[in-house]
Amino acid sequence: MLVNIQFLRFAAALLVVLYHASYHVNSTGVDKGLVFTAGEAVGFAGVDVFFMISGFIMSYTTANQKGTQAGFEFIKRRLARIYSGYWPFFLLGLLVFSWARSAHAAESNLLNSFLLWPQPLNRVLLDVSWTLSFELYFYFVFSLLLLVGLRQRFGLFIGFAVLVAGFNIYRHWYQLGFSPENLHSLGFFDQFLTSPFLIEFLAGALLATTMKTRSLRSGWLALLAGIAGFIIAGWVNLEVYGGAIEQGYYTVPRVLIFGTPSLFIVFGLVQLEQNGVVAPRRFSLATGGASYALYLCHTLFFVTTMKLGVAGFLRDWSSWQVQVFYGVYVALIVAFSVCHYYFIEQPLHRIFKRGLLPEKYAQRSSSTN
Repeated sequence: MLVNIQFLRFAAALLVVLYHASYHVNSTGVDKGLVFTAGEAVGFAGVDVFFMISGFIMSYTTANQKGTQAGFEFIKRRLARIYSGYWPFFLLGLLVFSWARSAHAAESNLLNSFLLWPQPLNRVLLDVSWTLSFELYFYFVFSLLLLVGLRQRFGLFIGFAVLVAGFNIYRHWYQLGFSPENLHSLGFFDQFLTSPFLIEFLAGALLATTMKTRSLRSGWLALLAGIAGFIIAGWVNLEVYGGAIEQGYYTVPRVLIFGTPSLFIVFGLVQLEQNGVVAPRRFSLATGGASYALYLCHTLFFVTTMKLGVAGFLRDWSSWQVQVFYGVYVALIVAFSVCHYYFIEQPLHRIFKRGLLPEKYAQRSSSTN
């Protein structure tokens, strides 16, 4: 397990949390301060980091695997992981939204939301779960790519990435297909199956297959370049796109502007770990493991505080007091996520794996006897 990537998972999830928290800070009418202003500018791009990590880890962990059996085992492992972590929060979300946002709960397609079947965002019960539909899509695509060897897989990665990138650049800048006037005329599955987010997944997978050298200097340079690129991307978002680059109209420039530094960050952190520079291990494994729960649960916490009228209660507080309040609240959400990871998510994940991969567990038990 790559400890630095686990740390990055946590950082990416925390960015998304800060992004949503910034709107709640803003609703109190006070100044957001540096942390929540930065969260508003770049926090949503934690998703872009997740997609890059996803492609990288899939390719990195299956470098020596190929064939039909490898493909089936891969998809079953990933299904066990994604649904064991998601379904508890789907059920909790059903309760929370039925109480706090009943109109949204009534409008949602619960069966599709439960299965993570791709659908328009207004039909998704747990809004952040739209990214999990993409993850499932990535999993199935990658399971098919496992049918061939690593060298052929590398060529398919490149070919697929060039096709998707070229098509979306043409569609965005020449057809103006993502403009407000034309976006809604595109079929949903047309947007989903050829989404620019595929480029991030493929870029991460390509990175894993091309990393040969282990240079400490290049690791630091790549990491610093990625962080600097994220800061510049946040500035571009605010100054060029009015803070709205996360909207569907700008998905192509978003992938280019935020996906590129995400790639540098992943590369830099892996290079550093290969050279012995590792993030705090216990903290990274705990928070990185809990990043899935953190990503899924935080909106439920914020919906609850909104329903309880916390923003109105804080209106008489000073700016720094509101910022501290939400900072502590975010820390509590992180603590809850870590507890959930150890006491609910991990045991549930083991149960799912036993059900989907019984032969693996049978081999383990026979080898220990």
